[in-house]
Amino acid sequence: MVGRGVVDADEVVRVAVLFRAPGPERALSPRLTPMAEALGERGLHVVPVPYAEGREAELATALDGVDGVLVWADPLSDDGDRHGLDELLRRVAAAGVWVSAHPDTVDRLGTKEVLVATRQMTWGSDAHVYRSVEQFHAEFPHRLAADGVRVLKATRGNGGRTVWKVRLPNGPSATAPGPAHVVEVQHARIRDGSSVTMPLTRLVDTCAGAFDAWGGAGALVDQEFIGGVTSGIVRCYLVGGQVVGFARQYPSGAVPDGPLRVVTGTGPSALEVMGLPSPKTMYPPEEPAFATLRHRLETEWVPNMLLQVGLRAGDLPALWDIDLLIADSGPGEGEPRFVLCEVNASSVLPFPPGSPAQVAAHVARQLAGPTTPPGASLIAY
Repeated sequence: MVGRGVVDADEVVRVAVLFRAPGPERALSPRLTPMAEALGERGLHVVPVPYAEGREAELATALDGVDGVLVWADPLSDDGDRHGLDELLRRVAAAGVWVSAHPDTVDRLGTKEVLVATRQMTWGSDAHVYRSVEQFHAEFPHRLAADGVRVLKATRGNGGRTVWKVRLPNGPSATAPGPAHVVEVQHARIRDGSSVTMPLTRLVDTCAGAFDAWGGAGALVDQEFIGGVTSGIVRCYLVGGQVVGFARQYPSGAVPDGPLRVVTGTGPSALEVMGLPSPKTMYPPEEPAFATLRHRLETEWVPNMLLQVGLRAGDLPALWDIDLLIADSGPGEGEPRFVLCEVNASSVLPFPPGSPAQVAAHVARQLAGPTTPPGASLIAY
């Protein structure tokens, strides 16, 4: 390596771009092509590596001899979870290959448990974790009775697969609902505002799979419902500890009123909204409307989060994002209050147009460091 994270022309540094694909075809999707091009401009040799559950042995061969791995693989797919991939990536990293995001980093900040770990921070909310069906059955009814509505999230998931909003039809109650008590349930993947009614005992059965996932290590997080979801979310993209862009995602029918607010009376009510449509409006990191938010992320929230989850700045992924709910608009035109919704560290797509160059520079710096031996051989899988 020479210069500011640029690879010497005589040195071949191989970076695997690992992505989900149903077959062995190595062609990158158009959404990942800008990332590969940016890595190439830094003198890095890109190795496309498709992945699907059950192909870990084949994957180990494909990764042999690479210097770094950038991972785009959601926690869940229709074929199962990425438990086997995480085991392999840990072996790859132990052999000296730089991996981002490392599975141990994802475990600390890229699961819904980060809501519990950081609930005392200024972006925090009332959040609790259940580690067994028995604990869920014993504690959840009391929290539901107190608030009248709660949001349940499996610790690992994507695309709203394992997220439910649960509501008592008559609102908060002085007594906890029993197993036969009817609740209204909205699934985050069903985005038409509809809900289904079921007895509480059926809800417990519905959520039980969250505890069986990941080899029995799964859990369920219970978070207070944030009515400000009617204003959508703010997605904050980061490379390491630096903000590289923002995106806004709105409920169906909501009309934006500038980057942070929506026109009053547009979009669904708080009772109706749950999952959000996927289209996003991207903003550069310099967008004035997000200046205060960017400062708080880089100087307050990310450093404090690292302390709470037990990570160092150098452990942060090459590309990740923080999703924030707008809890309220604040007085007048003041800065709104933000609440953490989730952190994504497994597969960030799409990403801001300017971010590939920053990711590539970050990767080149990491591979120029003394701790990553080029071309390390992998431990046999």
